[in-house]
Amino acid sequence: MELKGLFELESALKKINDNGTINKYKEIFSENFMIDNTQFDDIEDFFYFGKIEIKPIEEYSTVEIWMIDEAVDKYTDFSTWDEFFKAAKGKG
Repeated sequence: MELKGLFELESALKKINDNGTINKYKEIFSENFMIDNTQFDDIEDFFYFGKIEIKPIEEYSTVEIWMIDEAVDKYTDFSTWDEFFKAAKGKG
């Protein structure tokens, strides 16, 4: 396989993984929840406008979590990702 083909494969696999990850977030952060508690219709817009890379939460670094907390404080009715997440899961 050519090197170019490997890069294309890697890119395609990343896209599949990202789509799976965003779908998991969409299951937690419903459209109604997002409309009621944020400036957005869906979690994907939150990530986009917050300039947050979409990946599983356990893969974020401490600095990235701080950036997510900043976006949560700016764009939602919550102060931190933890509060935002727990409310979306019905535990807040």
